[in-house]
Amino acid sequence: MTQGVLTHGRVRLLLSKGHSCYRPRRTGERKRKSVRGCIVDANLSVLNLVIAKKGEKDISGLTDTTVPRRLGPKRASRIHKLFNLSKEDDVLRRSQ
Repeated sequence: MTQGVLTHGRVRLLLSKGHSCYRPRRTGERKRKSVRGCIVDANLSVLNLVIAKKGEKDISGLTDTTVPRRLGPKRASRIHKLFNLSKEDDVLRRSQ
């Protein structure tokens, strides 16, 4: 999905340096490539999204549950911060 291409299908664009989806190999090289427009419709089977802001209502199964951290911190200062330890406490006992 290429931003700025206002269609729901595929179009063939002449891409040059600076466009997304294309990296030229030589100076001044351009290439005609097929890219999809940025309009979302029923032809798409999957959309990969990131939730930027939480709204008034929760989305069931998505924003109403909290997933615990799979891995803990490795750096000593972050272990101190997580467990509210002072600088004199031993972090090796807490990190395992």
